[in-house]
Amino acid sequence: MSSAPTPVPTPMVMCARHPSVETALTCGRCGTPICPACMVHSAAGIRCPDCARAPRLPMYTLGVSHILRAVAAGVVLAVPLGVLGAVILPPTSRGSIFMLLFALLMGMGAGTVVAEALTRVSGGKRGPVMIGIAAATMLAAAGVRLAVAGAPWDFALRDLAGMAIIGFAVVAASGRLR
Repeated sequence: MSSAPTPVPTPMVMCARHPSVETALTCGRCGTPICPACMVHSAAGIRCPDCARAPRLPMYTLGVSHILRAVAAGVVLAVPLGVLGAVILPPTSRGSIFMLLFALLMGMGAGTVVAEALTRVSGGKRGPVMIGIAAATMLAAAGVRLAVAGAPWDFALRDLAGMAIIGFAVVAASGRLR
């Protein structure tokens, strides 16, 4: 007749951050005792808050030189994009579905070109700062478009094609730079 094994008492382990909380959990990386209140779920298992802090990815870390190169590229791109926009789709306060579809194509193309150029000159950098630079580039191109077409500056708010191009371009650029 076999008898059941006698359970071995385990020592009481307390959470490293909450000394009054008993726990049986440990960090999967460093082995620190953690309680349910301070554990962090990660793709590699349960971690303590110290081990769970993910380092910022290099593609989202921008230095001053990255920002300056991106701004310079934006300035260089704004002029030809604005001139091309004035020639292909001059500012107008009237709109049609075809004009909006054409503005969609122009905006998506311009946003893609700007995002790709900014990514290349900055060494593959992305993130909110790069999206802001892309949006500023689109606004500068819209200003060049108005200037080349000889439209007054207050016309920018009535220029349906221009607003549509800027909107679609910013959406396209932000999708690539996210």
